[in-house]
Amino acid sequence: MQTFDEKAVAAYRRPFEDKGGDIFIALGIIPVELGEDRAVMKMPFAPNSSQFTGVFAAGALVSLADITATAACRKDDGTFPFTVQLSANLLRNNNAGHATAEARVVHSGRTMKVVETLVRDDCNNVLVRVTTTHLIVSSEK
Repeated sequence: MQTFDEKAVAAYRRPFEDKGGDIFIALGIIPVELGEDRAVMKMPFAPNSSQFTGVFAAGALVSLADITATAACRKDDGTFPFTVQLSANLLRNNNAGHATAEARVVHSGRTMKVVETLVRDDCNNVLVRVTTTHLIVSSEK
């Protein structure tokens, strides 16, 4: 299991920043742990992750879960796990601190993986429960 200090976070984010950014950068997502069939990432409560009523935007929480689930599926084998199905239950919300997603692969087939992800607030309350299915495809162009 790889854990991330400040230097490792900067190195992980660099390729996203070099290409001009994406949703990972826009939402301020930070890797915490990456390992075989598991990933943990967190996202701060901020203007880019909030909605008009002053809590986390549902889309930001679901994006955090999807990005974390994808990271749990990734391998250095020339493939990429594209999300082909996503189901989310939004259970509660918050307006401070961080949302932390923990994703675990619960089924790993040759071409499909299923991941369960829980997104929690700083008090360990579950905000969102997400299940995703990923199609494993070659990342060669």
